[in-house]
Amino acid sequence: MKTKIKIPLKIAVAAAGIFIFSILLHLIDISKSRAYVRVDNKIITVKPYKFIPLKTILARINITLGKNDIISRDLNKPLPPLKTAKITRVKKQTKKITEKIPFRVTWSRVYNSNLRKTQLQRGVEKTVIRIVSDIYYDGKLHKREVLNERSIAKEHYRLALLTPDNKVEKVYNLSKMKRKKMVATAYYPGDPLAWGDGTVTFLGQKMQRGIVAVDPKVIPLKTRLFISGYGYGYAGDTGNLIKGNRVDLGVNNAKEEQSWMFRDVTVYILEPSSKY
Repeated sequence: MKTKIKIPLKIAVAAAGIFIFSILLHLIDISKSRAYVRVDNKIITVKPYKFIPLKTILARINITLGKNDIISRDLNKPLPPLKTAKITRVKKQTKKITEKIPFRVTWSRVYNSNLRKTQLQRGVEKTVIRIVSDIYYDGKLHKREVLNERSIAKEHYRLALLTPDNKVEKVYNLSKMKRKKMVATAYYPGDPLAWGDGTVTFLGQKMQRGIVAVDPKVIPLKTRLFISGYGYGYAGDTGNLIKGNRVDLGVNNAKEEQSWMFRDVTVYILEPSSKY
């Protein structure tokens, strides 16, 4: 009885082994009938043909190559089984890049005589314009070539408002400020021609160097100013004779007043401010 049982069992094991082996052969055969195309962040499974070139396979799966695209295999040869043809999309782009080089101070001077501490700066601001050719591989920048480059340098003045400990509070680019050609006179604390006793301004502030009397129709009161040859100023006063393009500059004394009799000045209008 035992012998009869062993023979069928051996036959069954052998049959199972043959079956599994045939499945493995089939799977190997199936895998060998596949190849791959890697393109546009996808992997496409294709059937390789012994005598059909890769370019025909790509046409069948609707893959079009751009004139600059790179492919890892010969288009005119068949794609071998289990191999991958990688297509890199290449895009070339020419564009203009404008780079602003920060203002570089070449000269400066600190003033502390008009209301608050300021620094007048002269310097150069540069703009670099480049024409570049960028090459992108699959949407990522691969290489940049500069085709042309030119620089534009502009020299101009800036006024920096400083805190008591010499930190920069605000900077005005004088080349971008609105400006007016005006005629300047001057007055001083206690000036007999000033309204009242000449020690308090129209806004109720202490009369001192840096206070500027203006025509509010031309320059609004409470406006920060910069005046050529004079420095920083604040529109904090008015005067009966100060009409139109006239300014009356606050100075220290009668002697200084004499040097400001009807002088032509350029007034830079910086910004409105509730404080000087």
